[in-house]
Amino acid sequence: MTTQKTITGTVVKLSSAQTIRIETKVTKTHPIYRKRFTLTRHYIVHDENGSAALGDTVTIIQCRPISKRKHWTLVQK
Repeated sequence: MTTQKTITGTVVKLSSAQTIRIETKVTKTHPIYRKRFTLTRHYIVHDENGSAALGDTVTIIQCRPISKRKHWTLVQK
């Protein structure tokens, strides 16, 4: 049985009627130089009701491909 991935991030763009873009940030430390750096990743998400607004913290879950780059859907705001 497979489990679906869930990710929490911040809404940074409202693309169209049912599409949003979220951003996740992870802070890591380099193993040799011990310098801390931030990794940023963007996800294109399907928002069925259009309930998300800019700056909201949302949780998304992986789903079937909806379009070429959109295979995540909004779970909760």
